[in-house]
Amino acid sequence: MKKKSAALINFLNELHDFITTHPQFRKNLKNKSEVDIQRELRPIIVQYLEEHYRRAGYKDPFSKANQSVYWEGQEEKYSKVKTMTFASRNYPDFAIFKPYFVAIEYKQSMSGSLVKQAIGQSLVHTLSEEYDYVYVLFHDKNRDKKIRNSSTNKNEKNIIEKIWGNFNVRVYFI
Repeated sequence: MKKKSAALINFLNELHDFITTHPQFRKNLKNKSEVDIQRELRPIIVQYLEEHYRRAGYKDPFSKANQSVYWEGQEEKYSKVKTMTFASRNYPDFAIFKPYFVAIEYKQSMSGSLVKQAIGQSLVHTLSEEYDYVYVLFHDKNRDKKIRNSSTNKNEKNIIEKIWGNFNVRVYFI
């Protein structure tokens, strides 16, 4: 597994904060599918990268940001030949190529089963060594946020810490 630096951790935390506090990030998921939200996330992720590259002093942060991101289904953008894992190719919802090689998975549900699915999918991203890190954003659709709140339980907290520590998969709940 690729080592985690303070700069990487800061990058992921800033990305998460940028997404979840962005005015265009939808909080109310009523009648919106996962695909709808993913479509809305794309420009937010690109905007975060643009601001990241602007702060880093790039002359053309807009171009650099657009060259550094991929979204699932984007035609002719993903140039790396994908290897087969369990007889299928492994495409994340989004991928950031620079400054870090990060797969991004977005899930929304009222069921904790999808959290487990997202974690499993993310583990394949890093264990196959196709990505160095994974950022998982899980949107709890329950009014009482029972899934998000369960992430502070001893067992769930232990799992989240282990998959970050051992497999470079960072899970955030909203």
